[in-house]
Amino acid sequence: MGLLDHFVVSTLPLVPKPIVARLSRPYIAGDNLAAAVQCIQELNKKGFKATLDVLGEFVTNFSQAETAAADYRAAIAAIVEHKLDANISVKPTSFGLLLDRERAESMIGQLMEEVARVDNFMRLDMEDSPCTTATIEMYDNFRKKHDQKVGVVLQAYMRRTIDDIEQITTGGPSHFRLCKGIYVEPEEIAYKGYQEIRENFMKSLEAMFDGGAFVGIATHDDYLVEQSINMVKRMGLGPDRYEFQMLLGVREKLRDSIHAQGHNLRIYVPYGKDWYGYSIRRLKENPSLAGTMFKAIFFGG
Repeated sequence: MGLLDHFVVSTLPLVPKPIVARLSRPYIAGDNLAAAVQCIQELNKKGFKATLDVLGEFVTNFSQAETAAADYRAAIAAIVEHKLDANISVKPTSFGLLLDRERAESMIGQLMEEVARVDNFMRLDMEDSPCTTATIEMYDNFRKKHDQKVGVVLQAYMRRTIDDIEQITTGGPSHFRLCKGIYVEPEEIAYKGYQEIRENFMKSLEAMFDGGAFVGIATHDDYLVEQSINMVKRMGLGPDRYEFQMLLGVREKLRDSIHAQGHNLRIYVPYGKDWYGYSIRRLKENPSLAGTMFKAIFFGG
C-alpha cells in the first residue's frame, strides 16, 4: 500500500458520504430489493449464480431485527417470483445474536423454515470471534432438520478453523463457504501473516473436501484460485462438491476467467439502506481505489 493509499484508508471515516456512495456503487446492487433483483437477473443471464444479502449487522434492538426478518422474507419471495438462480446469506447479529441468542435463533429458524418450504438455501455468514461458536452451534441445530438447505462460513485466518471443520464434518453432511476473514482479531486466535493465512486456507479447503463437504471457495486471490482449481482437479471433484464465490464488483476479470474455465461461480449481492459500513470495509480492502478517491475529493474526478 502506497503512502497516499495508506493516508486515504486511514481517514475514510472523514470522507463525505456522497463520495463513498459513488465509489462503492460497483459493490452494492442498490438500496432496495428491486435494484437487487435487476442486478441478479443480469448476473444470471451471464451464467452466474448469486447470493442475496440484506445489509445490516450488530443491531441494537429487536425492532431492527424484525425489519431484517421482513426484508429477508421479501427477498425469498422475490427469488421465487422472478425465478432467480439465487439464495440468501444472513448475518446472525442482524437478528440480535448478541442481544438474546435464543430469540435470534428462533427468528432465523422461522426464516429457515420459509427457505426450506420454497426449496431454497440459506447461508449463515460468519462475523467476528465473539460470534463464532454461537454461529456454528446454530448451523448444527438447523442442519439436523434441514440438511443441505443451510450452510455456514468459516474463516481461514482463525486458528480454530481446522478443529471446527473436523467437528462439523464429523457431525454429518456439511456445506461451507471458506474465506480468508476480514475482522480485526488478536494474534493469539488469528493468523496475521499473508502467506500463513493462504496456507491455512488451502489446508482448510482440503480438510473440508476430505470430510465430504460442499465448499463455496470464496476468494479474489489469484494464488488461491489457482491452487484451489489444482486441488479440485487432483481430487477429481465435480460441480456437486464446490463452486467459487466472489463479491459483487470485485476483480471481474478474474471472475470471468474462472467462469470461462467451466467452474460454477456465485456472486455475493448486497443491497439495502445500511450501505455505508459495508462500503467502508470494501474500500479498505481495496486500497488501490485511494487514488480515485483522492481525485474525487480534491479535483471532482
